[in-house]
Amino acid sequence: MIVLARTMYSEAPDRNPAELLDAERFPDENSLEEHLLAGFVPTVYRRRVAERSATRRREPHRDPERAERWLGHLAQHLARLDGDQQDLAWWRIGDSLRLSTRLLSVAVSSALCVALAVWIVNLINVPFPVGEALMSGCSMGAVAGLAFGCVHAILVRVGTTAFEPAHVRLRLPGGGTGVGRRPVRTFVARFGAVLPGGFVMGVGCASALAFQRWLYYGIPLADELVIKGTLINMLVLGLIFGTGAGLVFGTVAVLEAPLDVTSAATPAGLLASNRATVVRQVLVLVPMLTLAIAVGGHLITDLLDGILGTLVWDVAGGLVIGAIGGLGGTCSYALSFTAWGRWLVLSRIWLPLTGRLPWDTVAFLDDAYRRGVLRQTGAVYQFRHIRLQHHLARSYREHQSKYAPASFGPGA
Repeated sequence: MIVLARTMYSEAPDRNPAELLDAERFPDENSLEEHLLAGFVPTVYRRRVAERSATRRREPHRDPERAERWLGHLAQHLARLDGDQQDLAWWRIGDSLRLSTRLLSVAVSSALCVALAVWIVNLINVPFPVGEALMSGCSMGAVAGLAFGCVHAILVRVGTTAFEPAHVRLRLPGGGTGVGRRPVRTFVARFGAVLPGGFVMGVGCASALAFQRWLYYGIPLADELVIKGTLINMLVLGLIFGTGAGLVFGTVAVLEAPLDVTSAATPAGLLASNRATVVRQVLVLVPMLTLAIAVGGHLITDLLDGILGTLVWDVAGGLVIGAIGGLGGTCSYALSFTAWGRWLVLSRIWLPLTGRLPWDTVAFLDDAYRRGVLRQTGAVYQFRHIRLQHHLARSYREHQSKYAPASFGPGA
């Protein structure tokens, strides 16, 4: 409280600390403390604004009211996690959104990734008619959104909701390092989570292909042979995408290892490190998943050929399908199931769009640290005092309830 009082009055010539002795305004200890807590954030932001040259444009995140609202959202986020939680981890800020919103973000980002992959591969491979290419991308994107949304829902169901920063390692037996702990269990868990999503993706591809042929080539959907062929394609492509994605991402899961966040120097340093890790994963996963789908498609069609009728898996066509799955699936994974990807989609795009955080979230957190509102403890931020955190969370809740739409009960 002494530090708060000094901050509010020692460098503010227009304010007189003698007002703290006003017994009518502050009749008890609690009212005095609330006054100091309420004035701290506006003071440190207003003071820094006043120090800036008048010729420089004031950046939005330095506005005291906005800054207090954004800090309040972060404090309320910690309150939702745990009333005594103090560690503000950048990779968990997105958890402040409702589960339905997070699932929607996974579906939208995955749909965009796969749609763009379809358009890029079609553009490079053969000059598709524009309308057919657009329809193919949109339909495949919608299917991908559904598939990755299913996988995310499965992970939530089994309790894997927080995607921690990780790095990829390969430990050799006999050395000081082995391949992670319980690799078989880790592989099976990831394989089982990814398999349904990949299968849904394959089923959707078969459905989109049948719809595309009907729309552009007039092949009837109700024809008995067409229905039979579509069902076979659903099963075969589902197995190809499901097993291919399961094998690749299961292997990656075995090679992943959580980072010791307490050993990280700064939050920004860990963020940069995790971003570099995700980029390396993408560069490795794209060719791996492409080959897994292309080669796996050949093996599965050979295995089922004759059982389901005559199956043909063209090498060139398999590589095209594999490239779409590799590029679109990997980018979808990077944005939906990595710490940096969730940070990018939720904390850098979704939350700023809704006004709950600024667009330059990293700069805002670092600025709050330099002003003394936050402190750094390894890879996480903390509010400088738990009382300040609780005050900001309570003020944020009161502000939200004040502007929430009124609800009327029966007979009102």
